[in-house]
Amino acid sequence: MAGTGLVIALPASFLVSLLVARLVMAAGILDHPNARSSHSDPTPRGGGLGVLVGTMTGWALMPETSPAEAASLSGIAICGLMAGGLGLLDDLFVLSERLKFLVLLALSLAIAAMAGPVVTLGLGDWPWWLGLAGSALFVFTTVNAVNFMDGSDGLILACLVPACLALGILTGSPAPWILAAALAGLAVWNAPILRERGRLFGGDVGALGAAMLLAGLALDWSAGAGGGSAWLAALLVLPLLGDVLLTMGARVKAGRSPFLAHRAHAYQLLIRTGASHRTVALLWGGMSVACGALALIATALPVAGQIAVFVIAVLVFAGIHNRIRARARTQLDDIYQ
Repeated sequence: MAGTGLVIALPASFLVSLLVARLVMAAGILDHPNARSSHSDPTPRGGGLGVLVGTMTGWALMPETSPAEAASLSGIAICGLMAGGLGLLDDLFVLSERLKFLVLLALSLAIAAMAGPVVTLGLGDWPWWLGLAGSALFVFTTVNAVNFMDGSDGLILACLVPACLALGILTGSPAPWILAAALAGLAVWNAPILRERGRLFGGDVGALGAAMLLAGLALDWSAGAGGGSAWLAALLVLPLLGDVLLTMGARVKAGRSPFLAHRAHAYQLLIRTGASHRTVALLWGGMSVACGALALIATALPVAGQIAVFVIAVLVFAGIHNRIRARARTQLDDIYQ
C-alpha cells in the first residue's frame, strides 16, 4: 500500500504543479525588467504557486507516516505555505523589505523549533538556545539565498531538484521526492530546455516557499540524524549559498555594500559576459548533482570525514567562483554593479 501511495503522489505532485503554473501563466502577472534583471521583455511570474499546491497535494497522498513524522511535516508545510504566501503578496504588490525580513525571521525561528533544532555539528553538543539560533540562521540564509539566486531561467530548479532527490535518499522519506516532482512541474515552463528562455518565472512565491520547505526537511533530518549530518545538509545547497556568501564577501572587500541591489553574483557575471541561461542552469545543476553525490558518499564516513568533504567542496566551489569573477573582470568594466 505504501508503494502504491507513492506511485500516485509523485505524478500527482508533478501534474498539479504543471497545471497550476500554466494557469498562473495565463493570468498574466508580469515581471517587468529592471536594472538588475536578466530578461528584457515582461514575463509572467508567480509559477511557484504551482510548486506549493503540487507539493501539498503530493504530501496529502503520501503513504501513512508515524504521528511524530506527520506532525513535523505539518509544521514544515505550514511554514512553507506562509513563506510562499508572503512571496505571492510580494509578486502582486511590492512589500517593504523590513516586513519581509521580520516575517521570514519569525518563520525561520518557528520551523527551527518544530523541525529541529540541531544541537550538534559533530563537535560536541550545544545548548538548546544556541542550536535554535543556528538552525534558524541556516533556514533564513537558505531561503534568502534561493531568492537572491532566482534570476536566471531554470537555475533554481536545477539546484533544488538534485538537492531534494539526494535528501530523499538520505532521509528515506518520500516528502523531498514529492517536492522535487512539483519543482519539475514548474521546470516545464521555467527551464530553458526546448527554448532559449523560459516562459514563466517562479517568482518570490516559488523561491521563498520551496526554499522554506527544503530547509525544513533538511533541518528535520539533521536534528534526528545527529553527527555531522548538518554539514551534509548545508552541502546540498552549497552552489546557492556559496555564490551568495562569496559575492557578499567580494563586494565588502571591494568597498561596496553587500545589501544593495546588484548584478555581481557569479551566475549573473556569466550571463553578462555572454553565457546562455541554459548553460548557467546546466553548470549550477551539475554542481548540485555533484554536491548531492558527495553528501550520499559522506554518510559512510565518520564525522571528521563528513566535515572534510564539506570543507573540500567549499574550497572547490570557491575556486570556481573566483575563476568566474576573474574572467568577468577581463570583459566587464565593473563587475560589482
